[in-house]
Amino acid sequence: MTNVFHPSRYLAVLAMALLTLASGCAWLPSTAPSPRLDSLPLTDTLERRLTFVPDDAPQRTRKLIALIRLDDEQLRAVFLTPYGQRLATLVHDAEGSRFEEGDLPRQALEEALPVSPEWLASRLEWSLWPPVALEEAFTGTPWSVDIVEDVRVIRFHGRVMARVTPPATDATRDEAVLLDDRQGKYRLRIAPLEAPRREPPE
Repeated sequence: MTNVFHPSRYLAVLAMALLTLASGCAWLPSTAPSPRLDSLPLTDTLERRLTFVPDDAPQRTRKLIALIRLDDEQLRAVFLTPYGQRLATLVHDAEGSRFEEGDLPRQALEEALPVSPEWLASRLEWSLWPPVALEEAFTGTPWSVDIVEDVRVIRFHGRVMARVTPPATDATRDEAVLLDDRQGKYRLRIAPLEAPRREPPE
């Protein structure tokens, strides 16, 4: 029996496939909306020690020093090695997020900061801005923030993206923060350079 090609049937199948793909893409995490810069009352440079721990390779833990400053138009975070060498500067403003090169080769930056500038900017916001500022930024979007059993939970379309402890923390508090990133499969610890008064659980 000879198979007869039916263009209309082929186009219908193709349309169904494209519709399914488009529907799936709508549920893929986009870059989370940023809170207003002025919703964090930070006037001095914030000095923090950052520890990146990949879930699948904890032996590849990275430790950096971050000098974070806000103004009316942008967030700037200078990242230094533990020896004081400038790796890069993260710039986050109305045009997006990007790295400005530092004193070391690009390869050194990629090894020490194996994440995108968009990822890093959003995780700093989730960890350092007060929950009310994130709630305001997420209003009317698929993103949400809730306090559940002493944990700040970031969701996209109801799916957990990250957990932050302590839940009510922000950059004005002298305490360590732990972000458990379920999307990126990282744990990010942000702690004052001096010993913090309160340690979140590992």
